[in-house]
Order: sequence, then C-alpha cells, then structure tokens
Amino acid sequence: MRCSHILHRVDDIHASVRAFEQAGFTVVYGRRPDRSSNALIWFETGPFIELVRVPRLSLPMLWMAQLYAGRAVRRRVERWVERERLWIDLAVETDDETIGAERDRLIRAGVPMSRILNMRRVTPEGRTLRWQLAAPQDPSLPFAMSAYRPSARPGSVAHANGATGVASVHVGVPAAKRAAWLTVLDGGDPWIRLADGDGIRSVELSGLATPLDPAFIGGLPLRPASTG
Repeated sequence: MRCSHILHRVDDIHASVRAFEQAGFTVVYGRRPDRSSNALIWFETGPFIELVRVPRLSLPMLWMAQLYAGRAVRRRVERWVERERLWIDLAVETDDETIGAERDRLIRAGVPMSRILNMRRVTPEGRTLRWQLAAPQDPSLPFAMSAYRPSARPGSVAHANGATGVASVHVGVPAAKRAAWLTVLDGGDPWIRLADGDGIRSVELSGLATPLDPAFIGGLPLRPASTG
C-alpha cells in the first residue's frame, strides 16, 4: 500500500477553506459546502491533503460510533480529538476496489484490524463515491482504504502557489512500532519518511517557490520540498 492522504484537523471548515485558498491552493469540498465537514487539496498524482473538522463527541455519540464502526474507529476518533490542530492522521490505499486482501494480509502479519466499513459520499457535483476502509486497532498506525469508485481525483489540478504534489511526509515513529508501520506499508512508500518520534512532523510539497504564509495555514508544518 502507499500513502493516500494526510489529515489536518480544523475547527471551522469554511474559514479554513478560505484561508488555504488565500495561501494559493485550489480547495474542493468533500460534500455540498453547506453539509460538508471536510475539504480536499488534490494534486494530479500522489497523496492529497484533507482538511477535516473533528467535533468533540459526547459519550453517547462515541458509543454510537463504536456500535457502527467498532472499537478501533472509536479509538481513532478519540485520538483525533486529543491531537493538536495540526496533522492528525495518515491513510494508505490500494488500487483494488476492496480492502479485504490487504486487511487479511495485515491480520496474518500480526496487525489486528477493524472490520471492513463500506463508505460513501456525494460530491458537490452530485457524483456518488464509494470505498472501503479498515483501521488497525492501534490508532497510531495508518488506516487503510480501497480505491474510490469511481476515481475521485480531478483530471487536472492547478494551484496558484505553484504546488504540484506531495514530495514527502515526515513521520515520527517509536522504535517499538517501526515494524508494524513497515508491515502496513508492505515494506516502503515513495513519500513517507520514518524517523524517531511520535506523529506526523511535516509535509513537504514540490513546486512551491516560497514558503507559505503562516497566517493562512495556522502554523501547519507544510513547506517547500528540501533541495539539499
């Protein structure tokens, strides 16, 4: 599997979309703007960035989430709420239209997983996207997705700031969890760079000529790709 996308937690999805647009990104809502809690920054190839509003859930709502999606997903949502409002998670994906084979592989390799969840959303243009998701019981590991059906990636993408794609995702991983991360990635990934630590440290973008204005990205570790 390979990196699918990186999640950035925001408080106000509409304000965040406006701010990232001012930073020179083309941003599209996941659903109709008046109903959406997420928005996407696509590139023509490679991982995308997801802005996601994560409300603090009441205990009854958490129990409902666990009943529907299982304990692994509840743990992950609770972790999202507890993380700083920066990078909160990372997803990996397969080209397959189902996640079953990858889920089975991970379980055989000793990575306990949630059951398979069948997901769907309707885009602002009215297209229905479907995909499958499975999450490790350990919420510090990436969650796994199938391919979108149909493909969600736009045919062409241009950002006013010149960004052309994710060059690298720097992730801190404790030594005790390095083997599990490599198992999820099935050995390696073109974008993910593992180092000692805990959590996503930064994301670097190709094509950016200058650093992004912190006033628009709220201190998010999102910067031009290193040249050294």
